[in-house]
Amino acid sequence: MPSNTSMGSYVDVNLDGSGMNNGSDHVTGASAPAQKYVTFDDDIPSTRTYDNSQPFTAPTVPNYGNPTGNYSNAPSGNYGNAPSGNYGNAPTEGMVTQNAGQPCLTMEPPKLEQIKKWTVQNYKFTKQLVSEKFGHSTKTVDKELDVRIEELRLSKVQYGNMLREARSMYARFEALLTTHRNIRAQFQTLISHAPELQDQLQANATTQSILEKNGEGLLGAIKTFVDSLNTLVNVTIQDTFLTIKNYENSRVEYDAYRNDINTLQNAPQTESNKNKLLELQVIFENRKEKWEKLKSDTNTKLDLLGENRSMVMKSQLEMFNSAVIAYFSGNGDKLSEVLAEYHIKTKKISDEGDTTTNSFLARNE
Repeated sequence: MPSNTSMGSYVDVNLDGSGMNNGSDHVTGASAPAQKYVTFDDDIPSTRTYDNSQPFTAPTVPNYGNPTGNYSNAPSGNYGNAPSGNYGNAPTEGMVTQNAGQPCLTMEPPKLEQIKKWTVQNYKFTKQLVSEKFGHSTKTVDKELDVRIEELRLSKVQYGNMLREARSMYARFEALLTTHRNIRAQFQTLISHAPELQDQLQANATTQSILEKNGEGLLGAIKTFVDSLNTLVNVTIQDTFLTIKNYENSRVEYDAYRNDINTLQNAPQTESNKNKLLELQVIFENRKEKWEKLKSDTNTKLDLLGENRSMVMKSQLEMFNSAVIAYFSGNGDKLSEVLAEYHIKTKKISDEGDTTTNSFLARNE
C-alpha cells in the first residue's frame, strides 16, 4: 500500500478470507454480515468494524463547475489564438489582418515589392562590378576624369601625411614650451636661495620668459596651419570624394543596364523579350541622364577644389614659413607682424622680468 495515502482513504479487506474488494464498488445487502476493514489515517493502519447492513453512501464532493457571482471586471470576448478588442495606440501600419481582431505581422504587398525591387537591383549592380573585375563585362571609361580622380587620391594621401606630421610638431613644441615655463619658474625661485647667483639666474629666467612668449606665437601659427590642413583633408577633399562616389555608383548602374540591353538585343526576339527591352530602355535613359549629371558635378567639384586648395595652401605655407623663420632668428617683432597679418591670436602669459627686448639672441650678446 503506498505510504502517501491521504487521510480518510480506505480499502476494504475481508478478514475472514473471502476476498478483497474496492470500497467504492462495494454494495451491501440486508443479509450481508458485518465485515472488518483496514483504514489508513495518516499512514497508520487500524482495524475497525462497520455494519454493512446500511447502504453505502459516497462522500459528498464539492461542485467546482461554473461559478456564479458578479464578474463585471473580467474581460469579455473571444479568447482564441489572439486577444480581441480595441488596441488603442498599437501600430497597425505595415500589418494586415487574417481575421477580425487578430493582427498578423505580414508586410503589405507594396513594401514587399519595394524590397524585391531593391534586392534585384543590388544583385544586378554587384554582378556588374564582379564581371568588370574578371573582364567578363565592358566598362565605360572617361580617361581624363579618371586621371583627375586618381591624382586627387594621391594628393589626399600626401596632405594627410603632412597633417599627421604637423600635429606631431604641435604636440612636441607645446611640450617644449611647458619645459621653458617650468625651468623659468625654477630660476626665479632659486634667486632667493642663492643671492650670489642672482644676476645669472635673473638673466636665464628672462631668456626663458622671452622664449616662452615667442614660442606661444609660433605655437599659434602651427595650430592655424594644422586647422587649415585638417579642413582641407577631412572636409573639403572628403566632400569631393562623396560626389565622386555617387558618380562611380551611377556609372556602374548605367553600365549594368547597358549590358542588359545588349544581351536582350542579341537574344531571340520573342514578345516577352521585346517587352523587357522596352522597359529596360526607359530605365537605361534615366540612368544615363543621372550618370551624365553626376559626371558634370564631379568635374565642377574638382575644378573648385583645385582653386580653393591652391589659394588656401599658398597662404598657409607662407604664414608657416615666416613664423618659423621669425621665431628661430629671434625676431620677436617680425613674429608679431606675421601673427597680426594672418589674424592669429595667442594665449597671453604673465612674464616676470624685462621682456621688452624683441630678440632673445641679441639680449645674450
